[in-house]
Amino acid sequence: MELRTPRLILRPFRMEDIPDVAAPSAHPAFGQYIELPSQPMERAEKWVTRIVAERQPDSKSDWHFAIQVEDDPRLIGWIRLGIGEAKLRQGEVGYALHPDFWGRGFMTEALKRILAFGLEDRRLVRIWATTNLLNVGSWTVMERAGMQREGVMRRDRLLRGEWGDTALYAALSGNL
Repeated sequence: MELRTPRLILRPFRMEDIPDVAAPSAHPAFGQYIELPSQPMERAEKWVTRIVAERQPDSKSDWHFAIQVEDDPRLIGWIRLGIGEAKLRQGEVGYALHPDFWGRGFMTEALKRILAFGLEDRRLVRIWATTNLLNVGSWTVMERAGMQREGVMRRDRLLRGEWGDTALYAALSGNL
């Protein structure tokens, strides 16, 4: 399955995406709010191999999409919609974008499309996401895509020895 926006193609992963999945790990800004695994190329290969083999949705009911700009074959990021237990009609979204593409509205555009896919096409009632409270770029993307902050979980994550707060956002069916 492929999803489109005015500028982007959200498509299934391909094996040739492995270097593009590993590439953001080399950028210092990319890991500011997350723990990055060592050996990014090996981990990227393992992850992409599993996603390609399992197809859409995978065995966990996750939909993984590679993000590319329509006129450029390179992968610039990825986005996941995890549905989990279908009868609950809720989903979780997560995403990553190579820092070279930050600030251009690409992730907001991709997130809007994934929210529509989940809430309209998959008939979910609620889609939620979390981000480090200090990650202004990420929660700004969520707000611009139509998600609303539901709260802050204080000191719930340990990142490089420091406790941090997490912002919780959600979009509800009929509210986008």
